[in-house]
This record gives sequence, structure tokens and C-alpha cells, in this order.
Amino acid sequence: MAGALLGSCEPSSREPISRPAAGAANRAPESPGPEARRRPVRTEDDGMVLLAWSPGGLPEGTERLLEHTDGVRDATTVVAGLDWIRSSESKGSPIDTPPPGYAIPLEVAVIEPREYAHFVPPGERAEILGMGPGEVLLADTEADLRGSGQGLRLRLRGRTIRASGVVSDLATNAYEALAPAPAPATWRKPRRFVLMRLKESARRASIRAAIVRTLEPGSPLRIRARGETPFLRYGDAVMPQLLVKEAFGEFAARADSDGRITIEPRWVTRNLRSERVPLLGRLTCHRALFPQLEAALRGLEAGGQSHVVDASDHAGCWVPRFIGWDPDDWLSHHAWGIALDVNVSNNAFGAPPDQGPELVTAMERSGFTWGGRWLIPDGMHFEWSRWTRQSPTDR
Repeated sequence: MAGALLGSCEPSSREPISRPAAGAANRAPESPGPEARRRPVRTEDDGMVLLAWSPGGLPEGTERLLEHTDGVRDATTVVAGLDWIRSSESKGSPIDTPPPGYAIPLEVAVIEPREYAHFVPPGERAEILGMGPGEVLLADTEADLRGSGQGLRLRLRGRTIRASGVVSDLATNAYEALAPAPAPATWRKPRRFVLMRLKESARRASIRAAIVRTLEPGSPLRIRARGETPFLRYGDAVMPQLLVKEAFGEFAARADSDGRITIEPRWVTRNLRSERVPLLGRLTCHRALFPQLEAALRGLEAGGQSHVVDASDHAGCWVPRFIGWDPDDWLSHHAWGIALDVNVSNNAFGAPPDQGPELVTAMERSGFTWGGRWLIPDGMHFEWSRWTRQSPTDR
């Protein structure tokens, strides 16, 4: 019902969001406030940088094709996937203590360091090039979540890796960690995308045409330039999991065979609430979501536009599951209770969306992004994308 990692047709914007306390596997988010200062970063000025991705991932060989395409200076492949971790300090003292059988979801991007270094701020290239086998680089925000950076040990499924350093969220493109190739065999649904630098003579239309020829007929393709999107990543206009954790807290969970996840009860108790909201009745969502959701729906009600929401035709807010109920896929943002599916019957995934413009406008003004604008439309789906004036101070 909600392909939460497919990007929208418009770049998403975000206002500063609050930062959970360090090492916060079970902590509720703080009240929204100014974003903590990150290290200054600079982008390089030697040619336009493009991102190219397609739902499900680009075919192998796309990078090689682009390197022989007129106007492309160089290209690199990035493979992103979902892993599950427990972390400890360099001397072995545990940082995260989830119950047996539970672990913390982590989005990782696998790169070729010598190629990828050309696509990060110059001051951070040494860290990229210095990664070795069994090492990762953590994003700034991820290091804050873990409460530790260089030397941190991460225990994943079947292996243990070490954080060799910390780089900016921009350098990781908001993935929680960067790792050197190859991608782990445990990733069942990795996402392959390509970054490229262009010469002055490059024609974007020609590059698009070259990639389209490698795809199945009718497959959608998204190409973005730096500056058109917050981060150069797969599904680029949806809030990255890293920033969802920063805003709403991080949980440990256990994957279930039916496509659901079981989230650690302490996180559920601290963060989820069931409340009655205008037009839809009682919903279970993340407690921090209600002010913005209620503001949007209350505005519709007050404006005599209640007809745009069918209270009997929604699929809820908090649904702890994987995308598409597929245990090999990534996590849906419904798992955090920050997404809502409404008017489901007339807005099937992949079909032309059929939502009233009044509803879309009200939700977007209240800090939600609409799936109807995504590369593959998901017209029923709205999810949090930024704080607004209705954001909570203490819920």
C-alpha cells in the first residue's frame, strides 16, 4: 500500500528537526528546535553532478554505459540496502541493548571508494579513501544516534564491522553508513543507482535516452541534479530513514515472516498514541505526528471540505511492516507511525491518483508529502516530511 522509498516528482524540502539524545534506541524525540550544528561542508565545482535511479534499481553495467556516453566525465555505482545491527564501543562495552532476537535497522550505501571520493566535499575525501575491508564510515547524525563514532563496533548478521570515522550527512547522501564494495550477500533487495559528473558539453536528454535503453520498456527513470534534491540517493525525495530516526526516535525490532516487524515494546509505549482526530476517528500514530495531522484535518472540517475524506476507507497510520509486506524489502515509514493511507479504494498503488486537491493542499501545508507525486504514484499515501508550527512541544 505504500512504497515509502519511491521518490516524488518534486524535491522535498525540510525544516530543521529535533535531534534525539545520543544512543537513543528507545528514546522519544525531543521537542522540535533548531537543528544541531553540523560540520561545514563544501561541494566541488568541476561539473554538474547527476543522480540516476529507477524503482527496483538500475541494471548492472549502467555505470560502464554512462562512462562511454558523450558528455559524461565519470560515473560510479552505489548499492544501498537495509541491515540490522547491535553496536558497542571499541573496547566492547555495549551501546545498544535490544532484547534477544531484536536489532536496529540501518540503511547502508556500498561504494567504490576511489570513484565515490570525487562526489563528496573535498575535505572529506581522505576519510572515503581510507576505508578498508570490514570498515564503515558513519554519517554525522548516525554517530549522534549511536553516541559514538570512530572505533565503534557494529555487529550485523553474520559479521562485525568497525567505524573508521565520521563524515557529514551530505557525504553519505543521508545513508546511515558508507561501506566499501562488495554489497553483503544477505541483502535480498539492494537498490543500485548511479552518480555521474558531466562535461560542459553534456546534454541531459541524451544521458536519459542512454539509460532508458537499458531498462525494461515503460520502466520509470528519475534523473536529478545536485540542488534539485536534498540528497543524491535512491528514492531521493522521501525523508531518509536516518532523518526519520533523528526526528522520531530509533527502535529495535524483529522481522516476522509475514512482512510485519515486531518493535521493542518500550519504544511502542513511549512513542505511540491512539487519539481521535477530525474526519477519520481514532488513529494510532506517533505521538509527535498528531498536532500536524489534526491541523490539516481540522482545517478541512472548518472549511466545509469534509467530503474529501472517507472515514470508512483508510488503512491506518501505524502499521509496523516492510514495504509491500515483503520481509526482504526495506522498512515502511508506517513502522514509525508517521504515514497515513486515506481514500484507499480509489487510489491503488501505481494507478493514477484520485484525491481531492483540497486534501492534498491541506496535508502538504501541514508538513506531509503526498505519494501521488511519486515516480510510481501511491495516491492514498501521505507521510511526514517536515515540522511546522503545529509541531509538538510536549506530547
